[in-house]
Amino acid sequence: MKFNYFILFIFFSSFAFSLDKPNIIIILTDDLGWGDVSYHGGYIPTPNIDKLAQDGMEMNRFYANPVCSPTRASLLTGLHIFNHGVVRPFMNPAAEQTGMPIEIKIMPEYLREAGYQTALSGKWHLGMAKKEFLPMSRGFETSYGHLTGGIGYFDHTAAGRLDWHRNEKSLEEEGYATELIANEAIKIIQNKDQNRPLFLYVAFNAPHTPIEAPNENIEAFSYLEDPKDRVYAANVNALDHEIGRIIKAVEQEDLLEETIIIFFSDNGPLFDINPIFEVMAPNLIDAKGSTAGLQGSKASALEGGIRVPAVIWWKGKIENSKSDQFFFVQDLLPTLLTAVDIKVDKRNFDGVDKWQALLTNTTIPPSNAFIGARIMTDERALFDGEWKLYSSKPNLIPVPASYSLFNIIEDPYEQNDLSEKESEVFERMKLTISSIVERDVVGDMNPAHAYLHGDDRQGGIPLGSSWLDGDYEFIKPPSLIASIFITIWIMILAFKEYLFLLLLVILMPIIYFKFIRK
Repeated sequence: MKFNYFILFIFFSSFAFSLDKPNIIIILTDDLGWGDVSYHGGYIPTPNIDKLAQDGMEMNRFYANPVCSPTRASLLTGLHIFNHGVVRPFMNPAAEQTGMPIEIKIMPEYLREAGYQTALSGKWHLGMAKKEFLPMSRGFETSYGHLTGGIGYFDHTAAGRLDWHRNEKSLEEEGYATELIANEAIKIIQNKDQNRPLFLYVAFNAPHTPIEAPNENIEAFSYLEDPKDRVYAANVNALDHEIGRIIKAVEQEDLLEETIIIFFSDNGPLFDINPIFEVMAPNLIDAKGSTAGLQGSKASALEGGIRVPAVIWWKGKIENSKSDQFFFVQDLLPTLLTAVDIKVDKRNFDGVDKWQALLTNTTIPPSNAFIGARIMTDERALFDGEWKLYSSKPNLIPVPASYSLFNIIEDPYEQNDLSEKESEVFERMKLTISSIVERDVVGDMNPAHAYLHGDDRQGGIPLGSSWLDGDYEFIKPPSLIASIFITIWIMILAFKEYLFLLLLVILMPIIYFKFIRK
């Protein structure tokens, strides 16, 4: 009997304790560039994001990984890419059968154990081939949206199949994905469990390719000359509108003073597109994102690929300010656990708890903070104090990595490589970045496999059948010999202009000596 009373005491004590904790709403955008918001001088009006940055703390030095799945995994685990192993985006489950490691405890699991209501609205992209990879097996009580990387905004399909669900049951639903994701988030806010704090993860697919928008939004940008600029601007502006609706819902429910709101992008924009990627995923050329002059873009560990617009706002506690604090995506989990007073061993994380730095708007210099991804190239960035070491190495060619050292405070546009001038700093950071033990759960991308069966190439399946139905066959990568020939073909398509010029250079002397000189 005493044991039963003890259990009841523990239950009600934890229940009462959870009521004192703030709500957490994370709003994540997909491929939104540093220059895609108007508060950074972008040409696309984003009044709601601008207001959020004005009301909250504008994070001037927020860093994500260069691509989507690695950022999402670092957000949820508090680890860098080589400790959680998600080094590149996951392809559709017919092409690969893996997911974020299930043995790693993630954010919604920590929060749910502490009494939080946990909900996801939007994009998952951390594996879906097995039930244990899905969000409701990873701490989310409810889940809605899509599970792969990039979907059609109106038909909700990816790689030829329906990819839209509610609580991991296929859902056929009309509507524009950005609006639907916001509608779900607003319903969750309005119907919040009054007895528990809320953790709401809103992961928009905008402005990821394929770039689409409602006609009325596109018409509003008819003054833009380039049709692709019009659609991209309409897509981002629609995203901004829906973010404004979510913030308004929080305000209308009188939750602003008890809610931590976090906004950021998962990586930089599609701006400088790798020609190999363009062959493997042709719709990439429709993206028209902006880095506002920062070097590099999505998939690069240069600033344009990893420095993203971001805001943290807790009305009455963190507001009306701008921070130059270096903040990395893996810092979010340990920081939020402190914010909501959940005691864990922070040594389990690569990220650093920066909650006090945010409350006081002070700056903690980075200490060997690591950002990276590995797709067609192994892209890495190491931050230590004022220094940033950038490393890049092609995966398909057996060549050593190239390195550049920047004083990223004085040189945010990465114009001056100081690796020779600051040789001691360079050698020390080079040793650190090249010595990181690498865990990899997805493996290097096979270009031939991605070209044939990736998310842009999975044809022949009738629209309407759903990935969640599971009636597909796993397609193994091509043989080594086939992969070599297909990869060569991809390279020919990617660099055909250069090959044509090379052919001209070779043929011109032959033509001259054989025909003209005669």
